[in-house]
Amino acid sequence: MKYTIISILIIGLIGCKTSKQGILSNRISTFNNLKLEYALNLEKKYKSKDISRSRRVSLGKGIYPNENNYEFEISKDFLRLEKPNFSIKTDYHYTKDSTIRVVMYEWKDLKHKPGYFHSKEENDKRREVFKLKYEELSSFLMKLYGDPTVVEVSSVYNKKGNFRDSYKWLDKNGMNAYLFIFGNEKNTYNKIRLAIYKD
Repeated sequence: MKYTIISILIIGLIGCKTSKQGILSNRISTFNNLKLEYALNLEKKYKSKDISRSRRVSLGKGIYPNENNYEFEISKDFLRLEKPNFSIKTDYHYTKDSTIRVVMYEWKDLKHKPGYFHSKEENDKRREVFKLKYEELSSFLMKLYGDPTVVEVSSVYNKKGNFRDSYKWLDKNGMNAYLFIFGNEKNTYNKIRLAIYKD
């Protein structure tokens, strides 16, 4: 059953190629038995940069509820480029037995340079690139997990001029995914995050 297996999305979501079809060339792995060694070997194969921190960083309950109260080790974090548009950070949150419980992905704008003036046209174009990536990811996840359980779409910006849209797939007997996108009304800030977990 598709809910008992997960695409680690290492190749599909972070794949070496930037084609729109690259996302569909995913590797399916049984999440229950996913060990850190597998992820480390794969990141090494694709020459990702190890950017692991020296301290533990928790995931918010809104992203990962941790209903089983797992005690996590310091996550292993990697950075890879998906040229020409994105940098992708992957965080593996695992327990003492090296079982990966949560995989967290974050897409950031590779071209945006803080403090550098970007024209409105450039900013609008960057926003469109992020929107297309978000739609691509959500479509892929819908093929894997069906319709999302929760859909949150910001129709207005908050007081700071920011927004966040999200999809959640929640299944007590299967896979869970939380995909969300951030942005602002000037299109000078864009980010996509995705959490995948079993329980």
